[in-house]
Amino acid sequence: MLQTLFADHFLSIEATILGSVNDKTGEPFAIVGPQPGGWGAGYDLDGESGLVACGNGEKYIASSEVYERRMPILVETYALNTHDGTGHGRHRGGFGVKREYRVLCREANLTITAGRSKFPLWGVEGGMKGTPNYAAIYTKGQKPIETRKIAAFKMGRGDLVSLRTGGEGG
Repeated sequence: MLQTLFADHFLSIEATILGSVNDKTGEPFAIVGPQPGGWGAGYDLDGESGLVACGNGEKYIASSEVYERRMPILVETYALNTHDGTGHGRHRGGFGVKREYRVLCREANLTITAGRSKFPLWGVEGGMKGTPNYAAIYTKGQKPIETRKIAAFKMGRGDLVSLRTGGEGG
């Protein structure tokens, strides 16, 4: 019997905008893009990891090297988000990603909106729930801020934003 029901997936663009003016060139710059995440487990397979939700149109992920070459940004981490985990069960959900940007210019503005961030992603047939999407912002001399939405947040040289997409249902 063919089973087609899958556990929940991150279903979010986790829209990220980080931009300002490059101190060295005087040119404006902006990272505007989605973040990939995981997909839920199926009846007879593990969920896929690190995919982009493209239901709202064409989306692609620029490479870290492109960002670093063209903008005063260091991509410190771009990896599967194994820290937050996934939903377990007969088959595990797919892993989300962890992507971290460090600001290398005097100042930058950050805007993030992360859907699927309030409630854990559901599992099926006894599979465990997944984990939510969120961001953590680290600024000098301040406690880290964990958030799902923030607009025009001022960041300075050396500050870091850690974008986390959740692991999916098992």
